[in-house]
Amino acid sequence: MRIMTYNIQYGKGRDGFYDIRRIAEAVAESDIVGLQEIEAFWERSGGIDQVDAIVEHLAGTGQQFFSTFGATIDIHRLVRTQEGERLQRRRFGNAILSRWPILSARTFLFPTKLTPLNAHSIQRGVTEAVVDCPSGPLRIYTSHLSHLGEEERLQQARFVLDLHRNAAYNGPAAFGDHPDSSWLEDPLPPVPVDAVFMGDFNTLPHSEVHAALTGAHHPHYGSLLDPERFVDAWLALGLSEDEGATLYGDWDSKSGTRIDYIMVSASLAGRLMAAEVKRDVDASDHQPLLVTLAEQSR
Repeated sequence: MRIMTYNIQYGKGRDGFYDIRRIAEAVAESDIVGLQEIEAFWERSGGIDQVDAIVEHLAGTGQQFFSTFGATIDIHRLVRTQEGERLQRRRFGNAILSRWPILSARTFLFPTKLTPLNAHSIQRGVTEAVVDCPSGPLRIYTSHLSHLGEEERLQQARFVLDLHRNAAYNGPAAFGDHPDSSWLEDPLPPVPVDAVFMGDFNTLPHSEVHAALTGAHHPHYGSLLDPERFVDAWLALGLSEDEGATLYGDWDSKSGTRIDYIMVSASLAGRLMAAEVKRDVDASDHQPLLVTLAEQSR
C-alpha cells in the first residue's frame, strides 16, 4: 500500500505555470494521497475544481480514484456567463484521494488562528477519511499546519492528537439508534484503530511540534512507541535526514528542509516498508513524500 502526501501549491509549478495534470501524474503511483493547498474555482488556477480535474485525468489513464475535498476556506463567487450569473463556491484546503472507497469523510476546522496585521493568515483544518483498504479500514488524516509560528502549530498538533485519541469514543459522524429509520439506510461506517496523519506540518524534525506528535525519544531505542501518538515513518525506517528534504532551498543540489511528514499510529509501525521523497518532481514548490506499508504486519 503506497501512501503519499503532497503540498501542491494549487498546481503552480517551479516554472510559475499552473498545470494540474502534472499533479495527477505525480500522484498516479499512489494508492492513498493526502493533498494540501488544493482549490476549486480560483481564477489564478484556471477556475476549475482541482480535485475533480485530478480524478478525471487519472480516469483517462484507466485509474479510478475516490476523493473528498476538505475545504477550510469557502467563499461566495458569482460567475457571469451568456446565460446569466452562476454561483460557484471558491474553496481551498485539503483533499484525500484513494483507489478504494472512502466510507466516510469530514473536515474539522482548527478552532482558532493567529490574525496578525502584517502577515497572510488563513483558516486551517484537518480532513479525515475512513478508507476501505484491502487489509481493513484505515483512518486517514491530512492537514497543513500554520506557517506563522510554532505555538500555533503546537495547538493544531494537539487538536489532531485529541481527534486520534478520542476517535473510538466520538464515533463516526452519524451513528446510534434513531426513531427515523432513514438515518440507517446504509451500514454505519467503522472507526478503525489504525490511523495515518500526513501533510505539510511546517515544522522541523525533533521540534516541539514533532515531539508532541511522536512522544518521547530514547538515544538507544529512538522514538518510543506510544499507542496514543504517531510514529514518524521516515525516522522509524532509519532514513537519513539529509535525504529527506521536501522543501528545497536549492533545486540543483536537492537540499533543504524536511517539513512534510507521513506519520502512522503505533499499531501500524510494524507494517512500514519504505519511504522516499520524489526528488525530481517540479509540479509544486514542495516535493511529494511516499511511504509504503505492508498489507499485514511483518
